[in-house]
Amino acid sequence: MAPAVRKVVVDGFFTPCIEDDMEWVETLQELQGRRRAMTKRSIEVHGRELRKVQDVQEKVDFSVTCTVIDGRGASSDTRYLLLIYYEPREELKVLSALGVVGVNLKACEPKAVELESPIQEEQDIMLIPQPLFIDMEESTTLASLVQR
Repeated sequence: MAPAVRKVVVDGFFTPCIEDDMEWVETLQELQGRRRAMTKRSIEVHGRELRKVQDVQEKVDFSVTCTVIDGRGASSDTRYLLLIYYEPREELKVLSALGVVGVNLKACEPKAVELESPIQEEQDIMLIPQPLFIDMEESTTLASLVQR
């Protein structure tokens, strides 16, 4: 097979070739295979509880998306909608750790996160092995995330 010919475009980028496209497809397939099955629970908290959740997140593996639903700034009266994401095998550890600090996640209905979720933040959470804290203030997928 003849080597791929690349042409440099005026702005310094290369034009894609078939080999580049195939490599990208293979990378995407590999990434999709790494996604972890996750469970999510939704809970409303105040500012003081949000700080407790953040403290617990440093010790226990779970991810959070955070949306301000009432109030401004970091006041203790500000209310937040949190979506807590964790692997099913970590459920007891997450529920227990949050319960100890007064966040009753057990009362919230668990939902499985769809592997093919169209929500980018959920895809990031399933793919990235480290716990994430995502501030949804500037997210474009907020409406679809809250509906789920």
